[in-house]
Amino acid sequence: NYRLNYAVPDSGYSATDQVRVISYEVPVSGLVYIRLGDQFYMNTSLGAALTLFPSDVRTTEPIGPNERFQQEGAYKSKVQGAILANIGFEYRTKSKGYWYIGSSYHLPFSNIMTFAMSYERSSGSTIAIDNITGSYLTLDFRYFFHEAKRGEKE
Repeated sequence: NYRLNYAVPDSGYSATDQVRVISYEVPVSGLVYIRLGDQFYMNTSLGAALTLFPSDVRTTEPIGPNERFQQEGAYKSKVQGAILANIGFEYRTKSKGYWYIGSSYHLPFSNIMTFAMSYERSSGSTIAIDNITGSYLTLDFRYFFHEAKRGEKE
């Protein structure tokens, strides 16, 4: 999700809009566990992903009868690649499952989208163009349920 802020100078008009960029990702990465103690593990992974962007985005914000803001984003390519990296820590128990906290980073090989924002009025228009990198950082919390082994009685 991207937040768009715009304003008309000397008019007092300003507004905020949001654009949602939808993507589908197919990740492939290698994961390494490092034992830090009896129940503590660190894991790290590195890999790549193919990301599919199904459609371009566009929003329009009317101001008055002859004025509006218009935003349009076009993808550089419908399918793009990215680097994935992850680091995290686990606390493992035999009977209560695993708790995990970590962080992930997604870095596309190139800018994912060119975004144009225009202020259109009867006397003309003003246009601003910029690229969106599409990189992001996450904070991950996970819980993995305990799975009883075959033959194990509860």
